[in-house]
Amino acid sequence: MITSSIPVVDLARARSGHTEKLDVAAEIDHANQHIGFLAVVNHGIPASLLQRMYDVTAEFFDLSEEQKMLVLGDRHSSRGYIPPKKRALARTRGVMTPGDLVEFFSIGLPDVPTDDEWFTQAQTFGYFAENIWPASPAGFRETWEEYYHEIESLAFEMMQLFALALRLDEHHFDAMVDRPISNLFANHYPPITETPEPGQIRVGEHTDYGSLTLLYQPDAVGGLEVCVDGRWEAVDPIPGSFVVNIGDLMARWTNDRWISTLHRVQLPTTQGPESRRISLPFFCQPNYDTLIETLPTCVQEGAGSRYPTITSGMNVTGKTDASFDV
Repeated sequence: MITSSIPVVDLARARSGHTEKLDVAAEIDHANQHIGFLAVVNHGIPASLLQRMYDVTAEFFDLSEEQKMLVLGDRHSSRGYIPPKKRALARTRGVMTPGDLVEFFSIGLPDVPTDDEWFTQAQTFGYFAENIWPASPAGFRETWEEYYHEIESLAFEMMQLFALALRLDEHHFDAMVDRPISNLFANHYPPITETPEPGQIRVGEHTDYGSLTLLYQPDAVGGLEVCVDGRWEAVDPIPGSFVVNIGDLMARWTNDRWISTLHRVQLPTTQGPESRRISLPFFCQPNYDTLIETLPTCVQEGAGSRYPTITSGMNVTGKTDASFDV
């Protein structure tokens, strides 16, 4: 089960009535103030879809390197395949480490409207790039698109709970995350076959970039750790749950009322095929042109904002680019 410092929130309660929803929002507020991480259960995404998503993703990563390189992604777009050791997330914090021992596949919003001027303009700035799809395994694209829409809806619901947690109207963020520049990733951690370089782990210590992350981590091998009061604590998988954490953008939005917490993925304690790990993080990034300025409920009397105004797009672009400087 999950470490005691990571609260577990039951979304079925939030959907059972207004009073219960406010109670859940209060739990979220407490978690985000003290650790920035929690887990959600009874989220409503079908177990059958989660299993299909895991299976086709594992099949993709089992392809030969040559086949995977056919869908090699551009570093700026978060689309397609990224080989191992090409990113070092600790470098987003100025920590110079070797490349992380993980490979990725990622997509953005499927079916971007072609007749919408707002999307057309966004694309001129580099957002909503076309997704890159492998020819195999069978059903890969269909499963990923179905899952994307499900997880995007869950992220939208979580942002509404976040609004209540911050003593705002439930729909405060709706128009800011209705056309998000969110990305869905699969992180594949192959078994370790050679001695890592000094300071090299599966994913180096970092904070996420956006408003929130929804992470599905079904493999029992684990490895996710969060830094709590200067100590690294394991976040072990709860079957069928999602780990939720806030990112730098939400910490900035809340004037640091909520914490964007350092986390990492440590090397496995086991060897061989059973040390393989696949996780599925969804990074919720608000609409590219959303202005991120301190929320009115997060400004203390007599004090101002700790941060200048920035857009959602500006926030994520700089951090993504820094992670590739390997």
